Amino acid sequence: MARRLPSRSRARALAGGVPRSEGTIRDLGRAGSGGGEEDALQVFDELLQRGRRASIYSLNRALTAVARDSPAAAVSCFNRMARAGKVTPTVHTYGILIGCCCRAGRLDLGFAALGSVIKKGFRVEAIAINPLLKGLCAKKKTNDAIIILHRMTELGCKPDVFSYNVLLKGLCHESRSQEALELLHMMADDGGDCPPDVVSYNTVIDGFFKEGDLDKAYSTYHEMLDMRILADVVTYSSIIAALCKAQAMDKAMEVLSTMVENGIMPDCCTYNSIVHGYCSSGQLKEAIGFLEKMCSDGVEPNVVTYNSLIDYLCKNGGCKEAWTIFDSMVKKGLNPTITTYGTLLQGYATEGALLEMHKLMDLMVQNGIQPDHHAFSILICAYAKWEKIDEALLAFCKMRQQGLNPDVVTYGTVIDGLCKSGRVDDAMINFKQMINEGVIPDIFVYTSLIHGLCTCEKWEKAEELIFEMLDRGIHPDTIFFNSIIDSLCKEGRVIESEKLFSLIGRIGVKPDTITYNTLIDGYCKSGRMDEAMRLLTGMVSVGVEPNCVSYSTLINGYCKSGRMEDTLALFREMVNKGISPNFITCDIMLQGFFQTGKAANAKELFLWIIKSGIQLKLSTYNMKLCLMDLKLETWMLNIVIDALLKVGRKAEAMDLFAAFSANGLVPDIVTYGLIIGNLIDEGLLEESDNLFLTMEKNGCAAYSRMLNHVVRKLLQRGDITRVGTYLSMIDENLFSVEASTASLSVALKENILLAKVDDRLMVMVSCDPTESSAPKVEEMMAGGKPQDISVEAWRARSRYPSAGDSSASRPIALKSKDGILPKLMGGVGSHDDLFKKEISKYDPVCAEIADNIVAQEQLLLQIQVLDPAKGSSCCVTR
Repeated sequence: MARRLPSRSRARALAGGVPRSEGTIRDLGRAGSGGGEEDALQVFDELLQRGRRASIYSLNRALTAVARDSPAAAVSCFNRMARAGKVTPTVHTYGILIGCCCRAGRLDLGFAALGSVIKKGFRVEAIAINPLLKGLCAKKKTNDAIIILHRMTELGCKPDVFSYNVLLKGLCHESRSQEALELLHMMADDGGDCPPDVVSYNTVIDGFFKEGDLDKAYSTYHEMLDMRILADVVTYSSIIAALCKAQAMDKAMEVLSTMVENGIMPDCCTYNSIVHGYCSSGQLKEAIGFLEKMCSDGVEPNVVTYNSLIDYLCKNGGCKEAWTIFDSMVKKGLNPTITTYGTLLQGYATEGALLEMHKLMDLMVQNGIQPDHHAFSILICAYAKWEKIDEALLAFCKMRQQGLNPDVVTYGTVIDGLCKSGRVDDAMINFKQMINEGVIPDIFVYTSLIHGLCTCEKWEKAEELIFEMLDRGIHPDTIFFNSIIDSLCKEGRVIESEKLFSLIGRIGVKPDTITYNTLIDGYCKSGRMDEAMRLLTGMVSVGVEPNCVSYSTLINGYCKSGRMEDTLALFREMVNKGISPNFITCDIMLQGFFQTGKAANAKELFLWIIKSGIQLKLSTYNMKLCLMDLKLETWMLNIVIDALLKVGRKAEAMDLFAAFSANGLVPDIVTYGLIIGNLIDEGLLEESDNLFLTMEKNGCAAYSRMLNHVVRKLLQRGDITRVGTYLSMIDENLFSVEASTASLSVALKENILLAKVDDRLMVMVSCDPTESSAPKVEEMMAGGKPQDISVEAWRARSRYPSAGDSSASRPIALKSKDGILPKLMGGVGSHDDLFKKEISKYDPVCAEIADNIVAQEQLLLQIQVLDPAKGSSCCVTR
């Protein structure tokens, strides 16, 4: 190996110039003297020329200085020194030599040098073995290093703290911190010959933190304090860095305060950890505030500090703010690194700011930083992502011109972009080029090419490429084919998908459920329902079980084809096989029923959905109907409201009722009936009354079934006042009291309604009495005695007129609540016993009373004949 020529000063010295003093020679060889390798070589040559007059100590210092910059040059110097034979190397000299061999990766030469030390009879010292330990650990041969450590005593050499620290670091780098801790304890228990120092503990603490074992890290930290070893800036910085990594910023700040209180000032590394921690936890404001504190504390931020802020901003869409920080960093005299530029490039790429990326690349070159492989890859990927394939190719060529060889990822990006833009021939050219350059294509490259060839209907070439993959030892799996089939089906290329599907079996790849589902979806979207159904049957025959997606896809196809009978049959088959439909399945079915006007089926399905526990976002169900391209109608929402109320999801039903006006719909009588019934159930009787009035104002007239339903609800709540009001409405409209309403009156005796009045009287009040009861009633009404409250109540219910009544003065039903029936409940008088006695004879006809509507009307006429002088009465005016 040719040696460099000596400098002029060195040449003068070699030519017989004035020799340097021993102190000057030592200073030149001292680390940090600024002389560099050339001056160190000059010093060594001067010392070597002096021969025996030269101090071996000075030679070792000069050799150390040479080794610092060039281990190979130091080995060369040692060889010259040994050949000259004027100065005998010491064990320290050999230690320098062994260290140089290990740093150069030649452990074999290092061990050979150690053998020379032993042969020459030198007393082996730790300084000669420590470089070997360090070299073994660097090559992850820590176990061998441990063996040598334990055998050092056989050579008459005791390990020093540096020997142990080398092994501790090696173990921790291999994530063996627990073993490192055991070695640390061995140091502490070894009779005090080699106790651990702060570096030993820092190494193990940092190892536990990096392994995520915070408890053991803290335990080791407290153990260090118990050993009266004071923590230094490295200890605290390690703890703070670990806490920041875990985003435990409050604890990190507490440790920082403790650090300052103990008189240890944090350095730039400590501050950088905290800034990075705040950024990682999304606390940008705190990170910037801490940056300002850092400056006020006299610690200047470095490039790493700014890189943390720039990285956070770029990852969160703040490239503009990141550029501001970048600009301020440059103005402070800090030179951005390739990492800084790469971070900004990635941020711009994510936002699609291609022009800014181009400018930044130019700025890098202007500032003397050549874009590396990573920077070009970001640029090419961004151009390809935003469909600027020509610009991507230009950057690709520029990258090659600068001597940067594209790897498989870069080639894959270019090939994928070309295939997606339809330039499959150009993609194949690049594919052949990468193979010629020795770049092995991966499965991503083959996926892009095969999909591109299928899209361009070059099936033969695609098939050829698949077999080429197999020849190269790249075995495509089901996921590989699924992705291509899925893309082809989405593009409507079902025929190409069929061909690829048939090829799968030939090359020994078994299609899975996703494969079948994807192709079924392709068939359904192209309207080929029979083929889709055959594929479902086929997958079962080969042992591939269909799932919810399989059936949902077919159901969707049938619904869109209007084949609702087939849809129902498939849905039943699905349920019978134990495959639970999800919301998507049911949503598709409901859409089909709504579109075909099958309200009964829709209602039945909706009830089944809710009872089955399938979760629906029913507050937005009206929005889903709109997304189905359906014109919303009142009856559709009535189905949903009815179903919700029946399963107790009343709040959602009320939300849907409130959405009527937002969708331009008007509730009908069915809607009002459902909601009024719900309000009564909830005890919101005033609201139900108000809604009833609103219903009438909106032109929705109550009908018999609805009024009977309301009466039954009120009977169940025991609200007699409102029962009377709504019964009067039934009478006024000449509606009939339904049997279920009458039966409920009887069934509720002694619970709510009949505290003091016998159930037979309530039957007469709730249901107009039949003709058979008229004589007794006539007798009571014709008596000379004053009529009591009970008879007045009966008269009011049976339209028997009372003196002073007039239609002009009738109270408004839902407002005045005239209180006739409440009086009945509390009424006592001379006719009470008579009523109970007489009415008890008519138990056998109670059922007939409830059902005989014709007889009710005849009785009403008969009662009016009893007192013709008095006009008809009606207790409620609406």
